[in-house]
Amino acid sequence: MITKQMKNKRIVYYFMLAGYLLYNTPVLGQQQPKEWDLRSCINYALLNNIQIKKQQQSVETSKVNFVQSKAERLPSLNAGIGQSFTNQKDMQGGSGQEQLFTGSYNAQSSVVLYNGNKLNNTISQNELLIKSGELSVKESENNIELAITAAYLKILYARESVLNAENILASSETQVNRAKILFEAGYIAESNYAQVQSQYSNDKYSLVLANNGMSSLILQLKQLLELGMNENLTIKFPDLDSTQVLKPLPAKPDVYNTALKVMPQVENGKVNIDIAQTGLLIAQAGLLPSITMNASLGTGYSAPNSTSYTTQLGDKFYQNAGISLNIPIFNGKQVKSNISRAQIGIETAKLSQIETEKNLLTDVETAYLDAESAQGRFQAASEQLKSTRISYSLIEDQFNLGMKNTVDLITEKNKFLTAQQEYLQAKYTAILNYKILDFYQNNPIEL
Repeated sequence: MITKQMKNKRIVYYFMLAGYLLYNTPVLGQQQPKEWDLRSCINYALLNNIQIKKQQQSVETSKVNFVQSKAERLPSLNAGIGQSFTNQKDMQGGSGQEQLFTGSYNAQSSVVLYNGNKLNNTISQNELLIKSGELSVKESENNIELAITAAYLKILYARESVLNAENILASSETQVNRAKILFEAGYIAESNYAQVQSQYSNDKYSLVLANNGMSSLILQLKQLLELGMNENLTIKFPDLDSTQVLKPLPAKPDVYNTALKVMPQVENGKVNIDIAQTGLLIAQAGLLPSITMNASLGTGYSAPNSTSYTTQLGDKFYQNAGISLNIPIFNGKQVKSNISRAQIGIETAKLSQIETEKNLLTDVETAYLDAESAQGRFQAASEQLKSTRISYSLIEDQFNLGMKNTVDLITEKNKFLTAQQEYLQAKYTAILNYKILDFYQNNPIEL
C-alpha cells in the first residue's frame, strides 16, 4: 500500500525532475556541434557574443525606462508617520520640566493634469529608444555574421593551401628519390641533386607554415566565437566548386535598393530622427504652463492631553484638495537652450542618416566591384593554373628521363605554386564577395 508520505515524496520528486528539465533545456539547445559549418558558427556567435548580449541588456534598460515613463501618468501616493518627544521647562510657571508627546499621520497624492504633452512625448521617445536599441543589436549581429563568414572562408582557403603543400611535398619526395637514382647513375651532377634536396626541404618548411597558418586562423575563429581554452573547434570543410564561384551577379541597383530596405542601420537612422523630433516637442513643452492637482489628508495627537487619543485623531482629521498652475516666465534661458539643442539634434540626425545611406552605397558598390573583379580574376587564374600544371608536368617527366636539369624543374615548379596560390585566393575572394552581396539582399549566408 502506498502511504501518504510516499505520495508526497513522489510529488516532490516529480517537481524536482520537471525543474531540472526546464532548467537544462536551454543549455541542451545550445550544445556545440561536433563539426562546425558556417551556419553553426554564425548561429552560435549570435547567441553567445558578449557585445551583443551587452546591447541586449541596454534594450532591457530602455524597456524599464518606457514602463516607468508610462507610470508617470498615474497619481503619486505617499504616506507619512511622525512621532516626537519634547522636554522643556514648565510653561505654567513651575520649576519642573514638562514632557510632551506628539504624533502625526498623513497621506498626500498628486497628479499632473497638463504639462504641454511632455509626458506623452516622453513615452513616445522612450518607445522609439527601445526600437533604436533593437536595431543596434541587429546591426551588431550583422557585423559578427560578416566577421564569422570572412574568418571561416579564410580557414577554407588555408586548408586548401595545406592540401596543396602536402601534394607538393609528396611530389618533391618523388623527385628527390628520382634525382638520387639519376645522380648515382651519373646522369646529373651532385650540385643538381643538392638543389632537388634543398627544394624538398623548402617544401617541408612550406607545409609547416601552411599548417601553422591554418591553426592561427582557427584560433581567430575560436576567439570570435568566444570558446574556452579547452573547447575544441573542428571545422567542417564543404566542397566548393566553380559553380559556387561563378554565380551570376544580381543587378547592382537591386542590391542597393534592397539594402536600403533591410539594413538595420538605415532604419535606425530614421528612428533617430524621430527620437530627435520628439525631443524637440519635449523641450518646447517647457514654454507652456503646467497644471497639477494635489490632495492630502491627515490627523495627529498630543499628550498629555485631557482628550483621549481616539478623540484627538477624529478632531484633528483634515482633508485638503487643490489645483496649482505653474506658468514659466523666466528660467535663465534654460528652455530656450533646450529647444536650440533639440533643433541641432534633429539636423545632426538627418545628416547622420544621409551619411549612413552614402556609406551603404559605398559598401555595396565596393562589394559588387570586388565580386566582379574576383570572378574575372578566378577565370584568369584557372586558365593560368591549367597551363602551368601542364607545363610543370611535362618538365617533371623530362627531368625524370634526364632531359631537363634541376633549375628548369624548380623554376617551373615555382610558377606552378604561384599559380595555385593565385587560384585559391581568387576562388575564396570571389565566394566571400558574393556572400556579402547575399547579405545585402537579406539572404542567409550559407555554403
